[in-house]
Amino acid sequence: MHNEFWRRYLTRWLIGRLRTRSAEIRTYILQALGKVGDESALPVILKAAKDNDSNIRRFAVSALGDMGGTQALDALIFALNDPESDIRVAAAMALGKLGDERAESILIELLHDEETSVRTQAVIALGHLGSTQALPLLGQMIDAESNEWVRRYISQAIREIEGGFC
Repeated sequence: MHNEFWRRYLTRWLIGRLRTRSAEIRTYILQALGKVGDESALPVILKAAKDNDSNIRRFAVSALGDMGGTQALDALIFALNDPESDIRVAAAMALGKLGDERAESILIELLHDEETSVRTQAVIALGHLGSTQALPLLGQMIDAESNEWVRRYISQAIREIEGGFC
């Protein structure tokens, strides 16, 4: 009970500080709100996930991964369509953290993203999810992928999905 009081108090205090003009400070506040994990911050974080500033969106998406829940999942799936690859990477990473199987088919679609970093994070997330649905595509990708690092992550994800890598 005592810890809950302080968590709510800290959340309200942090939300009050989001009015600052400094985008950098707002990113730190969003990160802290995600770590605190108080659901009362969710509306503020969801709003920030649609901000015009891509750094604010990226940190909000990351915070949603820390928060979890259905609303966070929906916002993360929406963020996978962001024109900025950093946002798509953060969303894929957050979805992998959440471990929600509903994201599996969407992450599989990301395996075709033009950005190497997005493909890599989708591969990692699918490995964490243990996506047996992705195994055939990952097997095809390993030979077709031109980037050596992505191939390594594909190999690691395949081992993780098959239970041979932890």
